[in-house]
Amino acid sequence: AAAAAPAPATKAAAAAAGPVRVPEEHCKPLDDAPELQMPEGEWLQFYQNKMTAPQRMQTLVHLWNSADQQQRVEFLRHLIDLINNPTITNRIKGGQEVLKDLDTNYYHGVTYPEKWVQSFKELGTDDMKVAFEKLFKTLDQQERGLVLGTLM
Repeated sequence: AAAAAPAPATKAAAAAAGPVRVPEEHCKPLDDAPELQMPEGEWLQFYQNKMTAPQRMQTLVHLWNSADQQQRVEFLRHLIDLINNPTITNRIKGGQEVLKDLDTNYYHGVTYPEKWVQSFKELGTDDMKVAFEKLFKTLDQQERGLVLGTLM
């Protein structure tokens, strides 16, 4: 009988072993997501109650990446107003660095409602800001911390 392989001792060894398998609940198709409609709709309850935390984060990443630079500036200003806490907001990076595309590979394999990205891109900037606000407000403290962490 073959002995069990020892567990990888380092991150490098773990990385060499291959990609991490994403738990199945984060990969389930979200084709049943309701339409993203403003200002209200079932989409918000779907986002909050039917999606996993990684799916919510992946959705935000794709919505952010679908916006142009000027829209991203508007989103950031709005987020800073929402947070209303200089201790936190003063740590947000300035300049072009904070406006770059976010890395979608962090949540590789995690599903999101793809039709929302198209609907989002068709909204005006003010509605986009409201959509982001509504999505951000549904997040728990840990998820909000993840969002803010990408900006610092």
